Amino acid sequence: MLFVLIGTGIIPGYLLNNLQTQYEGKNEVHWSGSNAIVLLGAGTQFIEANNSFEPTFFSFGRIHESAAQYYDCAKIESICKIIISGGDAQGNGVTEADIYQKELLRLNIPSKDIVLEADSVNTWKNAQFTSVLINQQQADTVVLVSSGLHMKRSQLYFSHFGINTLPIRADYMDAKYSLIPLWYNFAATDFALHEYMGVLRYYIYNFMEWNATQEQSGDV
Repeated sequence: MLFVLIGTGIIPGYLLNNLQTQYEGKNEVHWSGSNAIVLLGAGTQFIEANNSFEPTFFSFGRIHESAAQYYDCAKIESICKIIISGGDAQGNGVTEADIYQKELLRLNIPSKDIVLEADSVNTWKNAQFTSVLINQQQADTVVLVSSGLHMKRSQLYFSHFGINTLPIRADYMDAKYSLIPLWYNFAATDFALHEYMGVLRYYIYNFMEWNATQEQSGDV
């Protein structure tokens, strides 16, 4: 029964809707004098043909959306910075920040407006380490760019470190309803459960007082 409910899209549809519905529409950003666009990493992919690395399939949407937000911000001639948050989580010998920066440069984003946070290896560290850079920049408006299904957990973590973010989702994943079980729905369920586990772990760690504090983030 569980196999059927997942494969036909019923369970992943429910899980994904609870994660993403509030982010389906994209908010209009009211840019201020100092703005930070936080681009969260989603891994790197090795390309054997040319012995190089590039962003994963989840990442290109985030990179494109970050660039679009940057150009919208730049219209009012205020301070606009893209903070790329992502280290070498996969142990590939390259950081997500470095690889994504190359893509942003190809999109003609000025290098002076790109800030690298290349030490974090998960979403919690993304929030912890990036919060330090945001506070240093004294950004009044912080736009958080990630995948729709990843946004709820990301915002929760950033809020923990005292950073209020305006969420702008890049890609949006939905279940595919079918009479025949589809592999896609099992993958979607796996992605969704990963997010729910991350939220649950946050609250458990908070209860146990294991989570780093906002003050501790300034020491990293």
